[in-house]
Amino acid sequence: MEIINYKLRQSIGKPIGSGIMEKTVDMVIAKRQKSKGMSWSTQGSRSLAVLEITIRNDQWKKRWVGLPRAA
Repeated sequence: MEIINYKLRQSIGKPIGSGIMEKTVDMVIAKRQKSKGMSWSTQGSRSLAVLEITIRNDQWKKRWVGLPRAA
C-alpha cells in the first residue's frame, strides 16, 4: 500500500479524483452483476468482482498457480 502524492500526480497531469475509478467499477462490475434475473449474496458479489479484476489485470496464472484442485 502506498500514500498517494496528490500534488505530484496533479503536476504530471494524472487524475486525482475517484470519479474515473467509480465509473469503471460501474461499467465493469455493476453491469455484470445487474443483468436481468440475477441476484448475488455479498460473498458471491465480492468473489465475482475478484475474478473480474484478476482477468482484467491479466493475473489469472499468478493468482491461481499452486492452489489445490477440487476433488
